[in-house]
Amino acid sequence: MLPPFWQTITLANPVVYLVSGFRWSFYGISDVSLAASVGMIALFLVACLGTIGWIFRTGYRLKP
Repeated sequence: MLPPFWQTITLANPVVYLVSGFRWSFYGISDVSLAASVGMIALFLVACLGTIGWIFRTGYRLKP
């Protein structure tokens, strides 16, 4: 329902892949392929865990 420009922009939102995965699990259809959903969710998870690991290692923004 979105114009092509906004459809491309929404693919940067990780919630799109979560919703697409849930939609596939309930109805068997989705806007984004299941492999792309799982891959992007894994990519966002790795990025978040890497950021958290870096914060814990460096003590970022902790006052002594």
